[in-house]
Amino acid sequence: MNTRVWKFAGGLAVVLVLTACSSAATPMVVTQMVGGTPQVITVTTAPTENPYDESAPITVWIDQDRQPYIDAYKKANPDKAGLINEVIVDREQLPAKVLLFNNTGQGWPDVVFAEPRLVARVSDAAHQFPLDLKPWIPAETLNNYDGMANCTFGDAVYCVRNDLAQFVLYYDKPLMDKFGYAVPTTWEEYQALSDKVAAEHPGYLLGTLGDGWSWLSFFDASSCPSHLVVNESDLKINMADPNCARAAKMVDHMIANKTLWNTDYFDATFVQQMNDNKVLMVSMASWAWGVFNGTYYTTADHQVGVAAPLKWASEPAAVNMAMGGAAWTVSSHTKNPKLATELIVWLTTSPDLWSTIPNWPAYKPNQSLFQTQVSSNAIFANDPFPAMQAAAGQLGPLDVWPRFDLISPLTQVVKGAYQDNKTMEEVLPQVADMFTPLAQTEGYNVITQ
Repeated sequence: MNTRVWKFAGGLAVVLVLTACSSAATPMVVTQMVGGTPQVITVTTAPTENPYDESAPITVWIDQDRQPYIDAYKKANPDKAGLINEVIVDREQLPAKVLLFNNTGQGWPDVVFAEPRLVARVSDAAHQFPLDLKPWIPAETLNNYDGMANCTFGDAVYCVRNDLAQFVLYYDKPLMDKFGYAVPTTWEEYQALSDKVAAEHPGYLLGTLGDGWSWLSFFDASSCPSHLVVNESDLKINMADPNCARAAKMVDHMIANKTLWNTDYFDATFVQQMNDNKVLMVSMASWAWGVFNGTYYTTADHQVGVAAPLKWASEPAAVNMAMGGAAWTVSSHTKNPKLATELIVWLTTSPDLWSTIPNWPAYKPNQSLFQTQVSSNAIFANDPFPAMQAAAGQLGPLDVWPRFDLISPLTQVVKGAYQDNKTMEEVLPQVADMFTPLAQTEGYNVITQ
């Protein structure tokens, strides 16, 4: 073999050794020049440096309401308490803040409490914020959460659900009994009831439609594909779908017979209608029972009945949606993913913690704790647990949010319809006009059929 061949063999040996140093510590057989003669030797590579540090502190972004959660974790885990630095923030700023941190190369929080809709907005190529939790949290644990479609992005799991905000039908049982009305089970029965109420008890209401959330309560429940996430690349926006038209015709009918109010749930005028006992029923999130208990009703005297979400008569089951329901996400930049993931699992699964929280737990083994805590509350006319449990299992595909805000554009459409004296059916194309450029900006291929 000539000199050039030996030089190549020697160089190859050096490359092999250097390459081996970046992998795990394992013996390798290589060829090396020794005194001008090629020798086959065995070498042991140096181990790769661990990029993580289990003693590193973590920064946790929360809102004020989550402070007791962190306090409870620290009390239960005093050995980790010194590593947890919580910061109260406006989580709506998360997408913009992540871009800033990406530009400066520092500042990312390790853990964030946020709705899945915000997690979606920081999971794109520009933000690249969340850590895939599948390698860090056992599959049997992940499989015990409801509502995880909102946290699953392709093959990755970017968050764990804290609580659900599944819609149920709240109704005023004393009024329904007084008027002799049965609680509807279908949207068709709901519309028919509106005609009876309009004729027999004018001035009484069956809900409200005045912003993006209340719009979704009707149109997502009708499977109107205004924002259907097909996959990471494709988003379906088809406001000409018959499912959009049927919801629009129903709400237009009820707006016309004056059984639907025209504001959001928390507008002072709608709250006043509630205070005056003028609202027979309204679809709202599971957490809204607390709004009834103190805001809508000033006394708790078994007024609130809770029924399962309404379905369309031609369909086997309700298609439900949610108003909020949060999650915990971990940064892909964290130096201590072990502590970060242990923290979010504890915060979402601890029975001791969830025995004190009045929201619907996403972690299924803890859902019975909700029943124990609220079913005996004096605001309820019946046990709310069966209806809420059924509703939690009926979250439809439209409950998966795209990488842009839905509520502000929909609110503009709804308010504009009232201002321009147009029907909701007439403004359906405006929803597509609003959503399509937002979707394209986020890199979606928009499907219109």
